[in-house]
Amino acid sequence: MRRESHLSRHNADHGITRVVSFDVDGTIVESAFNDVIWLQVIPELYGRIHDIAFAEARQHVTRAYEAIGEYDVRWYQLDYWLDRFQLGVTQEELLRRHGHHVRAYPDAVDAVRRLRDRFILIVNSGMSDEFIRVKLEQVGLREHFQHLFSAVSLFHVVKTHHYYQRMCELLQVSPAEIVHVGDHYDYDYVAARRAGLQAWFLQRDGGSRQGPFVVSDLREFADHFNEGDGLEAPNSDHRPRGEVR
Repeated sequence: MRRESHLSRHNADHGITRVVSFDVDGTIVESAFNDVIWLQVIPELYGRIHDIAFAEARQHVTRAYEAIGEYDVRWYQLDYWLDRFQLGVTQEELLRRHGHHVRAYPDAVDAVRRLRDRFILIVNSGMSDEFIRVKLEQVGLREHFQHLFSAVSLFHVVKTHHYYQRMCELLQVSPAEIVHVGDHYDYDYVAARRAGLQAWFLQRDGGSRQGPFVVSDLREFADHFNEGDGLEAPNSDHRPRGEVR
């Protein structure tokens, strides 16, 4: 007889899993596309307009980024920077022009296709809506997600537990009915778990965190879904139940 896991009991008490939520960068797609846009394309356009070399243009651009800082929501808003630098292109045009640089993780594609018919699939990302849409469209996964949630679009600098709570309100779903997975320990695991979601930590880099809710790829994550509607965590008698350390 299969032993009942902590998460299976949690589902029995609070409702079955209805929604599976994915982070995007580092989870579904590689993060390199962001560097292409912010550190290559924008400096190239800036240098062309101001007739300066790429190295000097990149220095000007990165100094402007740093002056704003990552704790300001404008840091993440591409349209803000395109307007500020007067680059004469919309964010949609820019992203689609360079979208061929987006690369999906093969295990992510496999996991999404395995889960799409059994659960409502959504995205929760720190990037803007347009970034999310272009990335998912470029790798052929956009049609599988019913809702795309952006921390920036909800005026959160990062994904906090308040952000996840707001997302649940908009979705009209109890946090306990949502499973979220992502590669950032604080934003995808700690914050989501604090908001009441069933959070899993994706550790692609072979890091040192351990626990029953740590996976090394999304195929492993999808394997934990049982044949019913719930999700079963691996048994782990020698670790604190439900904890990642």
